[in-house]
Amino acid sequence: MKRHVPHRHREGGRFITLEWLPAVWLVLLLAACSGSRAPPRQAAVDIHKDDVCAVCGMYVSAGPGPRGEAWVHGYKTPLKFGSTRDFFAYVLEPENKARLQQLLVQDSAQINWRHPSNEARTFVDARTAWYVAWQPMSGLMGATFASFATRTDAEAFVHAHGGELLRFSDMTPELVSLLGFECPHPGSPAFALVKACAAAPRSAMPPAATPGEHAEVLQARRSVPGEMGQGKHMPPSMLSGKNPY
Repeated sequence: MKRHVPHRHREGGRFITLEWLPAVWLVLLLAACSGSRAPPRQAAVDIHKDDVCAVCGMYVSAGPGPRGEAWVHGYKTPLKFGSTRDFFAYVLEPENKARLQQLLVQDSAQINWRHPSNEARTFVDARTAWYVAWQPMSGLMGATFASFATRTDAEAFVHAHGGELLRFSDMTPELVSLLGFECPHPGSPAFALVKACAAAPRSAMPPAATPGEHAEVLQARRSVPGEMGQGKHMPPSMLSGKNPY
């Protein structure tokens, strides 16, 4: 009986069995794929009392409204922002864009506006979220964007409080800079930025802080962070109320 002898190839003084080559190539291919695999998607993290806003320097937990988080190349933990306005002020900076990774904002439908949750589960993908600009509810440092996971919730907010529905791609540094508590009036610098802003209904809730109270917040910005964390300088209108908005 003729015995089958595997085909062999001589290389470097050694014989390599050719039948083994497919298996060797498979191992090398899997190793290459594993090495080029994209890093795991970064998730939101809880907000803690000592977390400071990367833009305004205040404690993130010091005020009302939805917050933001940004995973940035070179950082082991996400940067945190006390408001969605500060969040966009950072992510829209040209020098920051190339380093941005996962971006997250709180879903306003899952939080109490005046006393937002600090839990990671309330955050959603910022790039797919819906936003309401020119709305009357105050954030940590004044006018801000109401952020939502779904269009349905965002539209319901506009129906109740007014404002304009936007997507992540609609955000610009100019919009962030000129953002106010109501639809811009004709002739104002911000009027050219508006496409379909709905005026707030007469029954809509007033801003979470009056102009005078906003002055208190600005004064609090220069206060010791620890005091802000205890709410000592927050206007009464920001510290009371059970309405989630």
